[in-house]
Amino acid sequence: MKKLMTLTMVLALTVAFTAGCKKKEEAPAPAAPAATEAPKPVQAPMSAKTTTTTTTTTPVAPEKK
Repeated sequence: MKKLMTLTMVLALTVAFTAGCKKKEEAPAPAAPAATEAPKPVQAPMSAKTTTTTTTTTPVAPEKK
């Protein structure tokens, strides 16, 4: 009787182990960027001398419903 229980337990452990080791499905590849997106500007190197301009905006009150 002990041998039958031991074999049953070994079989159950084997089945559980093989079920846990299944090959996982790969995630689908990310979609290519849409053609309508504008390309991102290339950042100038830090050593490049550039001038910057600042703009000011006036605050706008939110619309009332």
